[in-house]
Amino acid sequence: MQTYDLIIIGGGPGGYVAAIRAAQLGARVCLVEKDKLGGTCLNRGCIPTKAIIACTILYEKMLKAGNFGLKADNVSIDLTAIVERKNKITEKIIKGVEFLLQKNKIEIIYGTGKLLEPGKVQVDNSQTITADKVILALGSSPASIPGITLDKKQFLTSDDLLDNTEVPEKLDIVGGGVIGLHFAQIYSTFGSQVTIYEALPEILPGIDEEVVALVKRILNRKKVNIVTNTRFNAEQSCGKTLICVGRKPNKDGLELTVNEKMETNLPGVYAVGDLVSQKQFAHVAYEQGIIAAENALGGNRTFDYSCVPYGIYTSPEIGSVGLTEKTAGEKFQNIKVGKFPFAALGIAQAMGEIEGFIKFIADENDNLLGVHIIGPEATALIGSATIALKNKVKVNQLAETIQAHPSYPEGLHEASLAALKKALHAPN
Repeated sequence: MQTYDLIIIGGGPGGYVAAIRAAQLGARVCLVEKDKLGGTCLNRGCIPTKAIIACTILYEKMLKAGNFGLKADNVSIDLTAIVERKNKITEKIIKGVEFLLQKNKIEIIYGTGKLLEPGKVQVDNSQTITADKVILALGSSPASIPGITLDKKQFLTSDDLLDNTEVPEKLDIVGGGVIGLHFAQIYSTFGSQVTIYEALPEILPGIDEEVVALVKRILNRKKVNIVTNTRFNAEQSCGKTLICVGRKPNKDGLELTVNEKMETNLPGVYAVGDLVSQKQFAHVAYEQGIIAAENALGGNRTFDYSCVPYGIYTSPEIGSVGLTEKTAGEKFQNIKVGKFPFAALGIAQAMGEIEGFIKFIADENDNLLGVHIIGPEATALIGSATIALKNKVKVNQLAETIQAHPSYPEGLHEASLAALKKALHAPN
């Protein structure tokens, strides 16, 4: 029976990062993975969807080449080639992850790992391995709807659509969250007639209301039909229906609770990522994996959800961190809101990307509460906002920061000025 300092079940973002961090600290580590390294994010989520979205964005830009004085005639879509490109990208990154694990002398066992008891893991019902500590990074799976069978033909998951090489004439998308919006963008660009069904009163729940309003206007221009306050049933299907109503943790029969140190109710067992996380983001899993690994080896770190950013790869992109305007208004008596449109930004005009805005929210003492961006480079710009929020940089301090011209970060500067009623290039 092999014995290790640490066993990690699951080679997704939380699991493989935890393995690397533990190895860096000198631990003898075993990583058990039932499928491919990288988990949902690398194989069926973040990376493959962005690889396809990159193609749709380039396609749309090529269709607008005339606006730049360029000619690009007979532009067409080859979905088979797009899927092949996506596969090459994911395979390359998987190999990179495997290389990093090997470089750090982490033993990888491919098989289905099951926690028998604290410190004891069974692989494929045959091999048993032990360790002082165990980290569970079991991930999640697409949730389903009662009465609908996910048959990969009429009713599909996002996993199925990622390998689809035919553009359906019509596509229903059940679920108006991030996954649904990504596929709505992809297939409406490809030419499908897309309808989004959302059971809640609004799509993109939890996103700033002004951002959602602009997203809906953009989708409307792309002829995407949005039906809210509606529970979808099988009879409504147009023939091809994507079911993306969230993801459920792969609990494997375990009843787990977890604290801010990523410790579970089982002694010596930690859990990270989609299995236990309040926010199912790969970057959350990364950080939780690091914290779990360090704590399993004697550390004392905690995880905090207050400064977790997110990016949504619609066109234009969305980036956000902190409180929305509505939540901030409910929590604080007086708030300051500064908004700056990309249309008033020189670089956006030059690049032909003028849709969207940057919004800053602060309290009456200029403490930054949240930043919400919809527009070009939003997922990059939100990084600076996250640093500011995490380090308690005040809005007036941001307003005193010089940004390069012409650049998109100038919009951050202008939005901070707007929150102080000092905007220079847009009305206050």
